[in-house]
Amino acid sequence: MAVGLAQFPGNLDPADQYNGWYVVKFGVGETLVKIGKDMKIEPWLAETWKKVDDLTWQIKIRDNVIFHNGTKVTGEAVKASLERTVAMNKRASQLLDIASIEVNGNEITVKNNHPNPSFIPALADPFAVIVDVDAARTMGEEFAEKPVATGPFKIKGYAKDVEVVVEKNDNYWGSKPKLDEVVFKFIPDSNTRVMALQAGEIQVADNIPAESVEAIIKTGAYQILSGSSLRTHMLIFNVTKPGLDDVNVRKAINMAINREDLANKVMKESAIPAVGPFPLVLPFGGNELEGYAYQPEEAKKLLDAAGWKPGSDGVRRKNDRKLEFSVLCYKNRPELPVLLEAIQAELKEIGVKINIINVENIGEALKKDFDATIYSLNTAPYGDPQYFLETVFKTGAASNFGKYSNPRLDLLTDKLKTTFNVQERNTIAKEAQQIVLNDAAFAFLVYPKSLLAMSNKVEGIELSPSEFYMLNPDVTVRP
Repeated sequence: MAVGLAQFPGNLDPADQYNGWYVVKFGVGETLVKIGKDMKIEPWLAETWKKVDDLTWQIKIRDNVIFHNGTKVTGEAVKASLERTVAMNKRASQLLDIASIEVNGNEITVKNNHPNPSFIPALADPFAVIVDVDAARTMGEEFAEKPVATGPFKIKGYAKDVEVVVEKNDNYWGSKPKLDEVVFKFIPDSNTRVMALQAGEIQVADNIPAESVEAIIKTGAYQILSGSSLRTHMLIFNVTKPGLDDVNVRKAINMAINREDLANKVMKESAIPAVGPFPLVLPFGGNELEGYAYQPEEAKKLLDAAGWKPGSDGVRRKNDRKLEFSVLCYKNRPELPVLLEAIQAELKEIGVKINIINVENIGEALKKDFDATIYSLNTAPYGDPQYFLETVFKTGAASNFGKYSNPRLDLLTDKLKTTFNVQERNTIAKEAQQIVLNDAAFAFLVYPKSLLAMSNKVEGIELSPSEFYMLNPDVTVRP
């Protein structure tokens, strides 16, 4: 089977940044627990787990698992893997908050530094893929191209930004894989991906554009999988930049965006208008939030009151400074450039000029200086609000690209860490979201639906809201 993907990992070390998402998608890596279709936690490499007290967890590892190199997976191996992940990955150290790990055979006892109600769900994050740390030490840099994990498939070949080839793992602990080999091809352009599918070069294409769906279905040779995602498309403002450091400018931009049009016209009803950070399918009070209605005239009044007056060219000015800034964009998600062009036209109407800068690698671009960016994030990959608040909104967080900071929000994020009651967690999350909305450091645009196209001969692939999972032992292609 061949699969065309819109995005590709920087390397294949699951502990490095977000690369683990691909290692799990490729059927190569597995975590201790996984997210089911109903967003509930299920056993994977762990058989059972229990909370001993507010700081302590006991986890029993399956005793029939071996790594791709034939080494047995033990409690010691799991301990070493988790410690390596925490040392390498800033998100992991924040979300897991591990103080110590003790081993007793195939059972590990983990102590957290603070009460951490989302600890078990966080173990489903692909940064926590269990790998053979001894192999990582021995292999050195080669490990990032051929990680030794436990999945039904193992790496056969890796060409950066070209393709990843996996082959079946005959020693897999679970049901035996039906496919012998799968090639994952990096095809960033959406139209090229669709053409490759129709030409039979690939059997599966992810992130297809909404406007291609009808033509693909008409052929009768393909099926479209569509489902709610936990993803939000948004604008991130660098709040330290002149102009964007003015909360009234950021609020005016929010009020000038017609989210209904973005969802229904630009994305052809393949998205839902956004209110706050989290999609409304999550139980965090999104429907009760006070978001931004489309009010361009009110946006103009707000800018007038803030001292930003229209210039002769239609662009507003204040103290000889133009209300003009650049917005980064990337094409891996085909709808983002189209959304941004629509927003560019809407902002022009209120006297705000944006220049669109297309970049090949958004991750690298966000490490440098920038004004703003359109961005897409999976907000709650394991169904808990802690992840997004902790990694995107908290002061100094790993993915807080726009340097946003609010002390009250930081306090609520910390409070969420120590609150085990689900209802209370949802209430805290609701208050935190409203703070983010009031500060307008982001413009939440739409909640996109997942769209995947594949040949009618492909069986066994299911869409997951968490987006981690694709290749599994049951996936096959009929003759």
